[in-house]
Amino acid sequence: MIFLEKPYLLALAITAALAIWLISGQTAQEPPPSSQTPSVESKSAPMEVQVRDQKPEWLPREITLTGYTAPLRTVTLRAEIDAKVITIGATRGARIKQGEMIIRLATEDRQLRLKEALALAEQRELEYSAKKSLQQKGYQAQTQMAEAQALLEMANTLVEQAQLALANTLIQAPFDGILTQRFVEQGDYVSKGNPVAELMDEDPFLIIADVTESQRPLLKIGNPATAQLVTGETVTGQISLISTRADSATRTFSIEIEVPNSDGQIAAGITADIRIPIETVTAYKISSALLSLNDEGMLGVKAVNADNRVVFYPAKIARATADSIWLIDLPTSLRFITVGQGFVRPGEIVRPKLEGQQLN
Repeated sequence: MIFLEKPYLLALAITAALAIWLISGQTAQEPPPSSQTPSVESKSAPMEVQVRDQKPEWLPREITLTGYTAPLRTVTLRAEIDAKVITIGATRGARIKQGEMIIRLATEDRQLRLKEALALAEQRELEYSAKKSLQQKGYQAQTQMAEAQALLEMANTLVEQAQLALANTLIQAPFDGILTQRFVEQGDYVSKGNPVAELMDEDPFLIIADVTESQRPLLKIGNPATAQLVTGETVTGQISLISTRADSATRTFSIEIEVPNSDGQIAAGITADIRIPIETVTAYKISSALLSLNDEGMLGVKAVNADNRVVFYPAKIARATADSIWLIDLPTSLRFITVGQGFVRPGEIVRPKLEGQQLN
């Protein structure tokens, strides 16, 4: 073969073939551009959500507290003399009127002392009158008149003391109320200052609670309040006292709400849930199921604006119940996302459909 006889020709042929291949690769033409635009990956369509157009409503804003019932006043009656109990006038738990007898103590010789004091006062009165008559005629000195007047005043003082000692044998109710305790029985001997009974005023009654430092400035004497007692009764009244000194341990202030109790149905020490309206605001009433968290962990609600974009509003709750919450400080009209709020993010464009319309 020629390549065996002349091997240099083989080398030349290979070199030429390589040169042609290299040249053809550099001069190869690009394929002609297509008359159609290449297809790009299509974007996903906006997500459908269900919305509810809603406007706010007027809501009385309230302070809610937990308190307890207490009597307006409770007094402990004490013996004012040393004496024996001879009569019991009222039993424990009885409702008594002002001036009604609770305990009668033995008068002993106090009646006799009163009679003696009255007789002495009568004598001094006669002596004074006689000396005054003589003075008018010029037969009585001024010093003798002063002495007679002093003796008469002393006698009258003895009468008053005897009358008071006799009156103190009768222990009476100072006001209408219920006898919650009686510490003595018939035959007991009491000394001056010993407690004999406890009387509680039933009408009006108090509901006592504590408010925080930030709540106190919102309250005023006379503000109306409503309390739901744990026993089922609902009572209304007014704030009658706001403490001006905070509790050193809790930094809270005590308040008292005065409520009527003419039928005596409210007992002391009953737990009460209290509502005190402080102002009227506009608020949205929604289900707590509409609440969600944003990326920062803030609780709020999602709505759709005029551009169909999702907007997140932080939740400022004015009132909450078992099935609803009221939100304040929001725009005057909103389209709340009621279905699908958990699958969309703020700023995302969505396709809103009103409640009742079927989602695709």
